[in-house]
Amino acid sequence: MDSVEPDLIQNSIQWTPKDDFGPNLIRLHVTNQIKELQTVIRDKNTSRSDFRFYADRLIRLVVEEGLNQLPYQKHSVTTPTGFQYNGLRFEEGNCGVSIIRSGEAMEKGLRECCRSICIGKILMAPYEETHEAAKVMYANFPVDIARRKVLLMSPILSTFI
Repeated sequence: MDSVEPDLIQNSIQWTPKDDFGPNLIRLHVTNQIKELQTVIRDKNTSRSDFRFYADRLIRLVVEEGLNQLPYQKHSVTTPTGFQYNGLRFEEGNCGVSIIRSGEAMEKGLRECCRSICIGKILMAPYEETHEAAKVMYANFPVDIARRKVLLMSPILSTFI
């Protein structure tokens, strides 16, 4: 019996991002590399070490796209040969917040891209009666989170929990 697994990135099921997940959802452009990574991590014959390696690669691509959405400012530097290079750097005040359990898998990818970024954590649980809202069970944020741009880390798109 053949079964088709939903593949949100590949558009095999129809959905509207702005309706279902809000206007801030950014979808990765599916490349052959992304499709290969998805294939390996979905293969029942993939070893544990390969699964972790390829999942980390896919997570890193997602984190890097998230970082592209954070604010940058112009920044000039002098090269080792004495020339001026006009580039960019992150604006100060960015941080990551991982949803405990699932989002923690993304922390390594964020740290590999931004060594000194602050990372907070939040644990949420659905209300058993309604299944509509979630309650915060634990939160540990940077003290100045209200002034920061937050990269929320959750690899589970359907529930965010």
